[in-house]
Amino acid sequence: MPGLTARDRAATLAILENAQWVYALGRYPKKQVLDDEIDVKMLRDRIGAMRKAAQDLSPAQRKKIDLPWARLEDDPDETPDMLWTVAKKVTPKVLAELRPLVSDAPEAAFLISPEPKKPAAKRKTKKATAARKKK
Repeated sequence: MPGLTARDRAATLAILENAQWVYALGRYPKKQVLDDEIDVKMLRDRIGAMRKAAQDLSPAQRKKIDLPWARLEDDPDETPDMLWTVAKKVTPKVLAELRPLVSDAPEAAFLISPEPKKPAAKRKTKKATAARKKK
């Protein structure tokens, strides 16, 4: 995207690099991640790194990007559940919104793309199947 300064580009790449780790942790079951001290520490550290890099992004660039920036601000009372919410709700948006901005950078070739959520398949009940057969 034209108009991205070198500083914004570096900040965006740093946000995306850390967001990948957070996204990957968010793919595991919540209980598994939040019950493990090491995983919670990694989640906290990576979200912290995303926040630090987000501060390096220019205010003008922040306004152009539709993200919940308030969720990427430090919260001294943050709980593991709040970190999990950032991992599950904010991080996929971060990846989806910021990745196109640096798609021309060589580093972007190695960035992941979140999988779009598929709607749950509707199950057919035995009664519905039997009713159709009677017709």
